[in-house]
Amino acid sequence: MAPHSRGQSIDAYTGLYCLLASLILALFSGSLSRSQETRQQQDDLSPGPELRRGIALAQKGDFKEAEEAFEQAVALHPSDPQALTALGEVQAQLGKLPESIETFRKVIELDPLSADAHVNLGIALGDHSDLAAALKESSIATRLAPSSASAHFLRGRILSDLGKHEEARVEFRKTLDIAPEYAEALDYWAALEGDEGNRIEQGDLLRRYLRLRPEQATAWFQLGKILEEERREAEAIAAYRRAIALNPRDSGAIYSLARALRQADPVESRQLMERVVELERDQRTIDRVNLLGNQANKKMFDADYKGAIDDLHEAIMQCGRCNLLGALEKNLGLAYCHAGQLGAGERELKISESLIPDDPGVKEALQIVEQQRRQALGNSQ
Repeated sequence: MAPHSRGQSIDAYTGLYCLLASLILALFSGSLSRSQETRQQQDDLSPGPELRRGIALAQKGDFKEAEEAFEQAVALHPSDPQALTALGEVQAQLGKLPESIETFRKVIELDPLSADAHVNLGIALGDHSDLAAALKESSIATRLAPSSASAHFLRGRILSDLGKHEEARVEFRKTLDIAPEYAEALDYWAALEGDEGNRIEQGDLLRRYLRLRPEQATAWFQLGKILEEERREAEAIAAYRRAIALNPRDSGAIYSLARALRQADPVESRQLMERVVELERDQRTIDRVNLLGNQANKKMFDADYKGAIDDLHEAIMQCGRCNLLGALEKNLGLAYCHAGQLGAGERELKISESLIPDDPGVKEALQIVEQQRRQALGNSQ
């Protein structure tokens, strides 16, 4: 499952099971989550040349060649859980989710008591929209390793997507009790509170998140809006400025800053509004938005939902308030739903519904989200 919030990059999270695997995982852009934990390297751990070559290729982003190297490692050492785990990770990155699930199941066959293996399988199942099975794997993982932050985070994410918000909060609290600097838990928990309209709690969590991830422009923008609602104008203006400094073409943040400055600095406010209009009318921007939208549609057709989500986030940021925004939000919501992230999908679909209220496709998609939730909860019993 990919991250939930608009503009949020689909981050890599450090590894779960051993130093070698954590090095591999840290190089990949994760889907649902890769843990921020590490474990001590075994004294006798000595990866073979195929495994080392695969890691080097993954570092360069050459996942296809890395997959071939890891396949060779597995062919030579079919009972090596490290080689299988590395292969499963690359398969997931290449969108080969059924293959990734099969590979992670093999790891569990070799070591059924490995909580990390169950977490990895749960992540892959979640990415494949099998939330009921993913929830079961998270239950096994937390039972096997009650002190595993990654296992509790996985469970919290799935419960949040299934609309079980109070249970998700419990898991996020456990995650942060174990690993206080688990940034992704703060991010997703903040989104949960935002969905329920708990702005004070959301703002507190975003501040904690930004202390760990100060480069996240979208989070600064979200915090600015919360501060503005609380009539903390000076702090809101500062947050918007941070967002724009990190992403100078974010017309949504520029527009919000312009509105916030109407009384304090009407001259700068007017200049910023002119900049928004300039960005939205720039033909290069319009062409870029269309290109990204078309790319995303093709990737969705090819079941590359992670790639589609990335493209749609970029398109929405550049679109600002353009007339394509409603359709882009709709497609982003659908991409999230296909990726098993029902919470994020519902969030974006509701934004789309507010922009294009007469679109029957949006209403139908929201109904499907509820059906998927009910079905997953029923199957997890």
